[in-house]
Amino acid sequence: MSLWLACRGLDMALMPVDPGTPTSEIAALAGRFGATVAILPGSRPGVDELGTATPFDGQLVAVNVANAVPAPEIYRGAAALKVTSGTTGLPKATFTREAQLVEDAAHIATALDIRPQDCQIAVIPISHAYGVGNLVMPLLLQGTAVVLREAFIPQQLHADATEYEARVFQGVPFMFAHFANNPNAIPWPRALETLVSAGAPLDPVTAMAFARTFGVKVRSFYGTSESGGISFDDSPQVDVAVTVGRPIPGVTITLRPEGGAPIDGGRVHVAGAAVSSGYAGQAPADEAFTDGGFLTGDFGRFDAWQRLILTGRVSSFINVAGKKVQPEEVEQVLRSMRGIEDVRVLGIADAVRGEQVVACVVAERNGMSAAEVRRFCATRLAAYKIPRTIVWLERIPLTERGKTDRAKLETFVREHLDWRAESRVL
Repeated sequence: MSLWLACRGLDMALMPVDPGTPTSEIAALAGRFGATVAILPGSRPGVDELGTATPFDGQLVAVNVANAVPAPEIYRGAAALKVTSGTTGLPKATFTREAQLVEDAAHIATALDIRPQDCQIAVIPISHAYGVGNLVMPLLLQGTAVVLREAFIPQQLHADATEYEARVFQGVPFMFAHFANNPNAIPWPRALETLVSAGAPLDPVTAMAFARTFGVKVRSFYGTSESGGISFDDSPQVDVAVTVGRPIPGVTITLRPEGGAPIDGGRVHVAGAAVSSGYAGQAPADEAFTDGGFLTGDFGRFDAWQRLILTGRVSSFINVAGKKVQPEEVEQVLRSMRGIEDVRVLGIADAVRGEQVVACVVAERNGMSAAEVRRFCATRLAAYKIPRTIVWLERIPLTERGKTDRAKLETFVREHLDWRAESRVL
């Protein structure tokens, strides 16, 4: 928080990244966006490989990134470069001005009824757009306190909520699924009444089970890095079909017809003063930023009460416990590994984390192990991007038009997972 304020005092842009981001990935981001300084924990492995480190503030170091080329034209006028997978290709970063951050935070605080005197439980990464808009900015703008924890520990959450009388909990679906699937004798903290789920669709079964067990509704929030907050479900009833609610103040949602969209819906377009100015370093302007707003990668429709229901994705993101993984990024890393001839990465449903990353690999030699692949990825990708399942193939299946046959790939993956499950039972 203090680092962000210091950057604002110097009119510098800040690019928040996860603490678990590998040093090589930080170096790649720095090189791509012209960042010359990285602030990291001094105890972090690989700091010296990134550049010259200067200790400060006890536990942190400021690293002058080696071979970094300043690119002030990319971030001049920006307050935040929010890393996002965009709609295709490698990760991008939004060009977000201070006024847009402030506008977004004001809209979110109003829609979610986040008050200055409130206390929020913070176990989602504050480096993500969700954490920035819903936790960091309410604290900086109106003094709404947060209880910061590095990870989601269910027992700790109960203790924190009780000790600090927290009223708001910003979470992701798998956290609420854990409580719904593991009810115990500990009653839900009395003051913790505003429960927000974002980052991935909330399963209606989870929502209903949670409400039935604890007597509190989990409310869906919808937003993107590019647009900020979009909609929030403020209705009192728990529905069979979970909606992401109505537009938050200052936001206009329109559904644009497009192939693959539902007949009674379309692709979600968001307009408002909180929408970012575009992607940093992108020229000409990205086609997703159009008509005074942002064209998301989501399909949706409105129900009879004009609440938005998301029905699918335009792009091929893999959603791992609320964190988005772009398959192309993982494929690029795997193709750089000696011995891998070809690879395709896809997401498969996972009962705990929503989806898991699966790599379908064609190897040049026999005997390459899944452990080798994961070790290679561990130094180049964040932990949640590392494939949990490796499927070995003789060749990547193609359609008659020469494109990847994703239906066959998914069949191979399901057969592999079924075989592995049967082997464990036997």
